[in-house]
Amino acid sequence: MHRAGIGFLEIIEPAQRMMQFWNKPLVGAVAFLVLWGACVNASADDDDAVRVVAELQESIIAIMQEGRNLGYKGRYQGISATIEKTHDLDTIARLAVGRHWKGLDASQRSTFVETFRNLSISTYAGRFKDYGGEQFSILSATSLKRGNRKLVTSHFVKSDGEKISFNYILHQIHDQWKIISVSVNGVSDLALKRTEYGGILRKDGFPTLIERLETQIKKNAEGL
Repeated sequence: MHRAGIGFLEIIEPAQRMMQFWNKPLVGAVAFLVLWGACVNASADDDDAVRVVAELQESIIAIMQEGRNLGYKGRYQGISATIEKTHDLDTIARLAVGRHWKGLDASQRSTFVETFRNLSISTYAGRFKDYGGEQFSILSATSLKRGNRKLVTSHFVKSDGEKISFNYILHQIHDQWKIISVSVNGVSDLALKRTEYGGILRKDGFPTLIERLETQIKKNAEGL
């Protein structure tokens, strides 16, 4: 039996104690909505946000189905254009370092964004590599009060029937909806990255952060 869904959850391993907090259903749900603003009624353009998430999820399933034939490089090439189209990687990168962004010069910002882009694509290519009948199911789309944002909720249904919650926050840029945050079973990947990256920048500095990201990219490529 394939276990592709479990691999993606390895993204959040660096903060086990935070995971234990967020994985409590009520706590995770309340904290998630407090962070992004309570939901309001769905609007007509929710369909546009849903289409973005659906395009991403269809591409994930596609690389899973051909995962072994494609290999890591093939999966990377197969998903990269979709990641670029559906995610606002520049904004995610900036949010991932939080207040430390202001302390980076232009060269450092460019280096970080490019490295973060490679990490994001390599994470999808490295984790979603097997297929055993898994599928995504979109549940709802609603507007959020905080800014011009949408929340799209979905399930990743594993081959054994277990459901993993995948929730997406999108914002509108240049009249297009793009993903800026992904939460898995109530755990925000962006929040974890901010904690991890901020700690590295404070203690070890920018070169060490880039080194750590490049190491993770290599591990993704090697299937570790």
